[in-house]
Amino acid sequence: MMTVPRMLAYSGLAVLLLGWVVPAAAQQDWIGPNLLANPGFEQADDQGLAVDWTVTATPADSASFSLDKQMFLVGTQALKADVPGTGSASVACKPVAVEGGKWYLVSVGYRLEGFGEPGKYSGVSGYVSVDWQDAEGKSLGRGPGISFPYYAVDWDLGDRFVSAPPGAARLILTASTSNNSEKQTGSNIPSTMWLDGWQVREYSPPPTPDWAKEKVPRIVEGGLSTSRAQAYQLSSQNYAGGKWSTIAPDPDATYDSVITSPEGVGSTGIMAHTPYFTNPPPGLYRAILRCKVANNTGDTEVGFMDVFSEKAGARAELHLFPKDFAAPGKFQEFEADFILRSAGYWGIRVHTAGNQPFTADIVKVFPLALLEDKQLLDLYPGSEGAIPPELQPQRTAYPFKGLLVAGAFYDYYRIVDAFHLTSYDMKLDTVPIQKGRSQVYVGFPETAEALFGHSVIYLCGADLTALTLRQKHMLAEYVQRGGGLIMFGGHKALDRAGLKGSLLEEIAPVVCQAGMPPLLQFRGGTPVVKGDKHPVTEYAEFAQGPLCFFAHDLQAKPDAQTLLTVGGKPGIVVGKIGQGRVAVIGLTCFGDPAEGQTPFWKWDYWVLLLRDLSWWVAGEDQHF
Repeated sequence: MMTVPRMLAYSGLAVLLLGWVVPAAAQQDWIGPNLLANPGFEQADDQGLAVDWTVTATPADSASFSLDKQMFLVGTQALKADVPGTGSASVACKPVAVEGGKWYLVSVGYRLEGFGEPGKYSGVSGYVSVDWQDAEGKSLGRGPGISFPYYAVDWDLGDRFVSAPPGAARLILTASTSNNSEKQTGSNIPSTMWLDGWQVREYSPPPTPDWAKEKVPRIVEGGLSTSRAQAYQLSSQNYAGGKWSTIAPDPDATYDSVITSPEGVGSTGIMAHTPYFTNPPPGLYRAILRCKVANNTGDTEVGFMDVFSEKAGARAELHLFPKDFAAPGKFQEFEADFILRSAGYWGIRVHTAGNQPFTADIVKVFPLALLEDKQLLDLYPGSEGAIPPELQPQRTAYPFKGLLVAGAFYDYYRIVDAFHLTSYDMKLDTVPIQKGRSQVYVGFPETAEALFGHSVIYLCGADLTALTLRQKHMLAEYVQRGGGLIMFGGHKALDRAGLKGSLLEEIAPVVCQAGMPPLLQFRGGTPVVKGDKHPVTEYAEFAQGPLCFFAHDLQAKPDAQTLLTVGGKPGIVVGKIGQGRVAVIGLTCFGDPAEGQTPFWKWDYWVLLLRDLSWWVAGEDQHF
């Protein structure tokens, strides 16, 4: 017997957003226009190089530069820097006018070839520096920049908020790559860097909402917080057994205890480390660190907080100095804003510089604005990647190829059995969903060419927030250009897994709901009934009385068809989108059938119906 699963455990902001919704940043009034000149390298001079950009090779003949019209992220071309041997290449923007004390979002699109292998430094590196100048061009120092991976990557994005120091009037971004592979490894690795879609945009931090200023109530372990903010008591996140932090009671603590770096510890170290939060809703977030120092005089850094992520690198850094504190021994709050834009895990660390007692109480985290996929694309143009316009999905019956993203209950749905009946010449590629710090699609096609080589794609038990923008864009384009897609329901699937507001919402034949809407419950089971006339269900036999116990509350779009209903609600909805076809199965394999009852997933005709549905979405109409 199968029973309804208990609510799965979530950490961090995933819990935060179950019971309430932060308004999406419809106009994103906290971000200004791009200030960079020729940010996409579209304008060229007589030498065929980008206007308003300065290129330098060191030594002079060690690198070459060009505008590539075949490999680009946005527009029609990208800047390409080749470093075939020992040497370096740099590309600097025209100075950007800024104001001291203001914040700016810097984002850079890049692509790397050569470089080396993941996990091993091979002597080739790349990074983007952020240099500040006054109005006369005098240097005011270099701020935190953006590091590139030590290995080859397809188009990717680096970004961070930067703060202009007092007196700053100009900002210069410089991308550099150095090739020292022969010295490092004994053999030369010719390497290439592409740049495109760069941005410098003024950021106006929104005020902290009143609800975020309130004290976050403590929740017993295993409880579910309904607060719109999450507070992490750092004494419960103590790191390294107290080497850089000891737990101590404090009458001014938010709760009851704090962590303090020991006197004379003498080195920088991690005091506290939050859990690894997984697949956060994309958005603009704020972290507030409550802390104090023993001595507020001197110019040496006392500690810092950083926000890190699995797939987007450093998200924020907050460096603290004695002069930042109004008085010694008094708690103060310091803010760090950051954007979470990718799947994977993220977390927060608090560090001591080790030169004086540094006390940290809590870190409070909350979203300021959630971002839907299209808003992310407005914020980061080109981050969905580019798909060649001539690429088309497979439309041949032999071999009949399928791709199964196999999450929870894929075996109950009997997808593999159904696919084996589609053709004598068929092949099913399986992408298992691995649970861990984040949901990972193991072996998901890395390119559109690989994805488009399938007649039908099944998404079963798939948390769509675990898909990158690029992966969702590939799936949406696959359907629009003629591919077939079947999406299955479940605890974390469809509108309970980020379908609303995603790039996949437009290709879904159902109206999506926000948040995490409850499943419809049919106590004792409700019959599955044939809906609209359709070739998939024309010969379906319902004599067994197939039942459903839990289902998504689907609403079909006006131009869609409902193939099966349950309790008067759509159970399977299909639609034609662009040149492709999509089916959404809202029936779930949850419930506890009584003896003699036939749940739909054990219904004799279910496998045949799923086979026919696979044929239909793949455009194999000759079978009907």
